[in-house]
Amino acid sequence: MPPQARSVLQREALSPRDAQVLALVGRFRLMTAEQIRSVLFSAQASKTPLDRSLARLTASGCLTRLARMVGGPGGGSGQYVYQLGRAGWRLLHKGGGYRPLRAVDLHTLTIAECFVTLNRLEQQGALTVITYQAEPGCHQVVGGTPLTPDAYVELGLLEPRLKYSFWLEIDRDTENPETIKGKCVRYWRAYKAWDGDVFPYVVFIVPDAARQRELERVIAGGPDEAQALFKVWQLDSLAEDIHRNIS
Repeated sequence: MPPQARSVLQREALSPRDAQVLALVGRFRLMTAEQIRSVLFSAQASKTPLDRSLARLTASGCLTRLARMVGGPGGGSGQYVYQLGRAGWRLLHKGGGYRPLRAVDLHTLTIAECFVTLNRLEQQGALTVITYQAEPGCHQVVGGTPLTPDAYVELGLLEPRLKYSFWLEIDRDTENPETIKGKCVRYWRAYKAWDGDVFPYVVFIVPDAARQRELERVIAGGPDEAQALFKVWQLDSLAEDIHRNIS
């Protein structure tokens, strides 16, 4: 059990599984029911254990439920999205004022969906998720250049014994080419100032092939020596891209 979930369990009369659900939602801010099921209830043939856990946590004020989602990541339309309730916020010591979201944020859900995909690969034995740190904890300054990725990821392979690291940039096709170019410039400056062992790749996660081609054109317009630093993958084929690039 994750330390955060264990701490919640020690303070309140939550079952171990309910504590895990609360900690998971708190980690990503928003999660769909299907995303929670994939991470914590994938071994259950029935949806009943998940439904009961979500019902208990919602009734106690640990979670709150947003309206049913139409489209987007995490299993499609017709499912509820969950966030921390006031009681859950307090239990996880989030700090600051409690300000719940009033509407579903697809950008936030996509950050969670990338983790769900990697977790599914880990369950299959394809890799180990060593680190998945979402924003703002993954933000840092390198050589005076601020980097604000949406997540930092480290993956491990048993055979061969290798570790891959990359920053995730979630792209919802809402930013113009100049904004994307500015992000690439900052990462390239950070790369040149990097004093660590290996500079992480920068992976843009995009919604479709058209957006993938657009970002690849932006990247191709940069310095030739910077090309290998960036990758552009579609959300729907993330698992295949992971296999293809780190196997």
